[in-house]
Amino acid sequence: MRQRTPAYIFIPLTMLAIILAFTMVTPVETVAEPGFKGMINNLFTHLGAVVKQGIVWAVVAIALVMLLIINALNKVVETQKFKKLSAEEQAEYIAESKIGFFTRLFSSASKKQSAEEEEAIIIDHGFDGIKELDNALPQWWLSLFYFGIVFCITYMLSYAFTDFAHMDREFEEEMAILDERDAKWAEANDITIEGAVNKSNDPAVVEEGKKIFTQNCTQCHLDAGKGGIGPNLTDDSWINHENEDLFLNIYGIVYDGAPHNPQMRAFGQRKELSGLAIEKVASYVYHINQVEKTLTEADGAAAPQGDVVEAWKQK
Repeated sequence: MRQRTPAYIFIPLTMLAIILAFTMVTPVETVAEPGFKGMINNLFTHLGAVVKQGIVWAVVAIALVMLLIINALNKVVETQKFKKLSAEEQAEYIAESKIGFFTRLFSSASKKQSAEEEEAIIIDHGFDGIKELDNALPQWWLSLFYFGIVFCITYMLSYAFTDFAHMDREFEEEMAILDERDAKWAEANDITIEGAVNKSNDPAVVEEGKKIFTQNCTQCHLDAGKGGIGPNLTDDSWINHENEDLFLNIYGIVYDGAPHNPQMRAFGQRKELSGLAIEKVASYVYHINQVEKTLTEADGAAAPQGDVVEAWKQK
């Protein structure tokens, strides 16, 4: 007579399996993060969404009652089987039951059958002197096998008749979440020219502005703003001077485009850059114009274009 798995093992494992099953089918408005850390964060995010549902606790409660009933029935069956054992088998069963479950579990991994036990389960056929034992499969293996079958059927039905596990659908949902998040962030944090602040004295902002400038502006103005298709941004000559303040003039041109040069795109109006990004770019351009060295034709820069604005000559 075998020792059965104690209730304190199979009940919690079953409850955990139920909760994990709900995490698979519960929609969560979040974007999955990559990597091991992201996997852990995603798991806890899904678990948090699961435990907030009343249906989950109702299913868990019903499952707990059913498991307790099954455990009670197992005890009754175990008692009836025990009574049918001989005195020697009963003593052996009692001695084995005093050994902890995990001790029995680990020892069973290295336990070998006796010669008598092996003889009893030899199948009556062989080939080339090789015989086969009729070993019973471990319960944990059978449990995983049956769970895999149920999971496979559930997954296939869900994939065929619902939106569950469709990569295209998940991508669209994630993009919608990201777009909504970006829109909310822009509405709460973005700025216009009225709220723009010159941060050319902040090295971190200047460095961020340089990165944005490199990604969007070097095609015309080249590295360090020395000019190419676009004008040299380090000298004292300016084609456009729409604002009395140099920083705001730069911001306005990047946001609205240049009135005298249609090739200069309106990055702000076209939503290619946010107001905050334009503030950083304007701070960077102000920095290279007012703080750093003026680049001339001898440095490989473009020749001056436009007019010299005396108020902006601060180097």
